[in-house]
Order: sequence, then structure tokens, then C-alpha cells
Amino acid sequence: MIEQNIVFIGAGNMARALISGMRQLGVPGSQIQVHAPSTQRREALAEEFGLRSRPAKAEKLPQNSLVIYAAKPKQVDGILSEWRESFADAQVLFVSVAAGISSQQMRSILGENVAVFRAMPNTPAQVGAGATTLFAQATVKAAQCDIVQQIFSGVGKVFWLHDESLMDAATALAGSGPAYVLLFLEALEDAAVLEGLDRVTARALALQTVWGTAQMAAASPASPSELRHQVTSPGGTTAAGLAVWEEQLRPLAQRALAAAAARSRALGQSLKTKA
Repeated sequence: MIEQNIVFIGAGNMARALISGMRQLGVPGSQIQVHAPSTQRREALAEEFGLRSRPAKAEKLPQNSLVIYAAKPKQVDGILSEWRESFADAQVLFVSVAAGISSQQMRSILGENVAVFRAMPNTPAQVGAGATTLFAQATVKAAQCDIVQQIFSGVGKVFWLHDESLMDAATALAGSGPAYVLLFLEALEDAAVLEGLDRVTARALALQTVWGTAQMAAASPASPSELRHQVTSPGGTTAAGLAVWEEQLRPLAQRALAAAAARSRALGQSLKTKA
């Protein structure tokens, strides 16, 4: 049972995904509050999930709070500087989902006594199928890690990293990954339409194929490479299609993740002098 009061700073897509997952986990809306400058966004969340809508300004935090920073990385310094005093009088766990901003950068703003976690969840959290990468500084207690583990386990699978520098790679893969998969679905659908299928059928077939293949891979001890060879008959239709994919898919994947990871690292550069 999650007893913490959950305080979101930010009301964007990631906040909504996490809130949706928490509500499905059974966290009462009365335990969740959202602070954001957009009245429309936070009121929409309040209506949808029964939570408390609060203005963006800092205010006294409830005791036993877990604060999730879900605003933009470039706003970290300005927003958290305003909240610093609010952290002084409450027993607070702080979780940042801001790409590229290190845990030490967060502590330099909030104060050295704050327990800081970095998290990189992805949007499938809203249907309980998220992938969240977590990192905690060495000073964080095991019991505090258990609380954060419980919250994010409720919206999918959790993967802990012991080297914070790997968070950029995790962001590039899991954080941005849903967009890559959706683009792949779009491409499959469009290609099928060009081959004559109607769009409704093409979309349904593409979605079921990707979903079913992911389920099969998750349930099998075999590697994706081994499974791929099992379903590829020499000289068959699958082999013909794979020959085209192999021309560019691997280099594109490497370039895409490298670009996303580089952007994640760049997002933290503006705060480097304050770490």
C-alpha cells in the first residue's frame, strides 16, 4: 500500500501517464496533487483522475511526500529554486524524470539533505506496461528505494542502474523508444496500404503483429536473433523482406539512439557549473 502523498510538478504527457498508472494501482486521487502553470491541463487531470489541482507556485508540502518533477529539463533551475524552502520542513523523497539532469545537480538546488532519485519512465506506464529506469545516489536509504520501486513497479517493469552515466542511454532506448515503435507501426501501415490493403485492416494487422511478436519474445528464452531465424525460411517471403530491412535498419537504430543520448547529455549542460 502506497502511503506517500504524491506531488507532481508538471502536468504534461509523462505526468499523465504516471498518474494514470498510479490510479490503476489503487492510489487514491486524494493522495495526488499536480502543480502546473496551465490551469486547463491540471484541471483536465483533476477531472479525469479525481486528484487535486494546484497552481504552479511553490507551497508547503504535506508530510511524507514523494515529489515527482515532470516539467521540462530546461526549467529545472527556475522551478526547483522556488521549491527549495518547501523541502526543508517535510520528509520528502524527490524523483526527477527530467532527461539529462544529474542527481547531484538536483541536490545542489534542493539541498544536500533531500533524497534524490532519477527516473526515466515511458508512456506505456499509462496502461501498466511501462519500462522505468531508476538511479539513486549512494546516500539514499534502502527503505526509500523500496518506496520508489513500489510506485514505479505499479506501472510496469523497473530497471535499476548503478552507474548514473548510463541514464542517457536508457533515455534514448526506453524513454524515447515508444515513439520509435509508433513510427515503425506507421511505416508498416502505410506500406501495406500501398500494397492494396485498406487502412483499417493495415493498422490492425500491423498493431497485432508488433504486439504479438513482443509478447512472443518476452515469453521465450531465445534471443530475438534466434527467434528471427526460426521464422525465416530460406528463399521465402520473410527472407525477401528482411534482406531489405538489413540494408539500413541496424545503422539507423545506432544513429537514432546515439542522437537521442547526445541530446539527453546536452540538456544537462546548462546546469553543469552548479553540480
